[in-house]
Amino acid sequence: MFNTVLAQKINKELIEKERFVLYMNEMLRNYIGSILVGLPLFYFIFQSQSSLYAVNIWFTFDAILMITALLTYYAFYQHYDTFHFSIWIKVSDIPLIVFSLHIALAPWLFLQSEADIYLFTLFIMIISLTGTVTHAIAYYFEKLVVFSTLPLLSLAVKFNTMESDNLFEVYIVLILVWTGLITFAHRVNKSLINSIILKFEHIQARANAERINAEKSQFMAAASHDIRQPLQAINLLVSTLKSGNKNPHDDVLFERLENSVDSMSELLNSMLDVSKLDAHVVVPKPQHICLTTLLEKLQGELEPFAKAKNINLVIKSDNSIVFSDVILLEQVLNNLLSNAIRYTHFGNITLSAQSYSGQINIGVKDTGVGIASADQDAIFLEFHQLHNPERDQNKGLGLGLSIVKRLCTLQNWPLSLNSELGVGSCFSFKVPKGDRQLIQVVDKVDMNKNLGSIDIIVIDDHEGIRFSLSNILSKWGCKVRSFESADNACEALKQLPTWKPNLIISDYRLRNNVTGIEAIDKVKLTLNYAIEAIVISGDTAPEEIIKIEKSGLIVLHKPIKPAKLRVVISRKMMSIIESNTENVL
Repeated sequence: MFNTVLAQKINKELIEKERFVLYMNEMLRNYIGSILVGLPLFYFIFQSQSSLYAVNIWFTFDAILMITALLTYYAFYQHYDTFHFSIWIKVSDIPLIVFSLHIALAPWLFLQSEADIYLFTLFIMIISLTGTVTHAIAYYFEKLVVFSTLPLLSLAVKFNTMESDNLFEVYIVLILVWTGLITFAHRVNKSLINSIILKFEHIQARANAERINAEKSQFMAAASHDIRQPLQAINLLVSTLKSGNKNPHDDVLFERLENSVDSMSELLNSMLDVSKLDAHVVVPKPQHICLTTLLEKLQGELEPFAKAKNINLVIKSDNSIVFSDVILLEQVLNNLLSNAIRYTHFGNITLSAQSYSGQINIGVKDTGVGIASADQDAIFLEFHQLHNPERDQNKGLGLGLSIVKRLCTLQNWPLSLNSELGVGSCFSFKVPKGDRQLIQVVDKVDMNKNLGSIDIIVIDDHEGIRFSLSNILSKWGCKVRSFESADNACEALKQLPTWKPNLIISDYRLRNNVTGIEAIDKVKLTLNYAIEAIVISGDTAPEEIIKIEKSGLIVLHKPIKPAKLRVVISRKMMSIIESNTENVL
């Protein structure tokens, strides 16, 4: 019944093909083994008791078996697709019949009536040869029955022609041996067929899981993109309105609106981080950095959230220098601290860093709810949360610790957790020690500097984003022209031959399946000179992330904070700004 249910789910022809290929592979090893081992063994044992005529017949059959097997397998491997596999099943019977007849000849060629010791030896050898190929032939039970029966039947007939007082006992032993072989072979046959069916069940289940996962990823990517589009417009518009606000009473409204947008952005960015890790495009770029500077920055950003819950956020650092990717290290610590603040209701959160054997041990310790031993592995799973059954968005998506684990693994940072339920938790990891002499100084960007030297082409098929992005860029002093497509931008360039823009900002996903990379290339071709470009993307599909990263362009992911956009533009166009400033002076 079990086999029947499974077989109904799997294409029977696939099962039969797999069974036949496995049978052929197994039998090839048995043919080779019988020729290389079995025949010399027969020769040395029975040579002195047999005539030259018998030995010659034996080795003639040996040669026939070898030639038959070689021809069969050569045809099988070279021309398998020429015929249906059912024909090959019949062809494969030829060497098997030769093999069976070969063993069946042994009693008639080597067994002498006066040599009881050789009778016993021959009997044991025939049984052994029959038994060793049982597993191989068991893929086809009917073949095994024929193969096992013919040699033993030949031996029984030969015994009957000999004068012996123990023929009855010999026949009983032969019947018992044959029955045992057949019973064993039947069980092996069922087991082998089940294993083949289960293999295809596993393949089918895996294919279904991969298909479902791909569909989920496509849905998540599409949903994420569609949510990021209006959120990006809201983000830019809020920043524009806030900058022009002159009513102090509206500051609270703008603050709450920004907090709501930031909260949604944080959730979407967590999903983006997971997608980047899945796409294997996160490549650490370690450098020598002052850890205390980074810890103080994080304290300044997160302390207001801790104070709102009457929690003390404490830093204990020995002014260590670490060799690490500063962005990834900040992300790990930010996630750990944010997680600690969410699940701590009183007491302290301590962020510590101590030198230890050429490494820096960094720890985040809290006096929160703690984690039971049984749950300490599960908390690193994606979308897993222990104390959020109502799915409160203020407690995140359950991706923070998963991202921490994967980023630590990516950079070979040993991550450990010590926690006691109701007492608190301590997450710690080790980072390579750095060299103070090799710290790179990063130029700070003047956020008040006028960007009037920058002439920008904006390409986006979303009217709301074109409007909001153009509006905020104009407020920064940039010259901006926005277009729905690359074709529109190219047409405008042709009509204004004196227009010389120096920056392109394009959305990644445009209409008619055109990507921002293609749009930028098209505009560059029309301009016929080098120009800087930035791609803004809302995609989280791993394959799209890989494609964007390979373009070599600067990529910003929606929703973008206006301050970050200004920093990127300023740093990218710094040489142009300075050059134009000098010309004015």
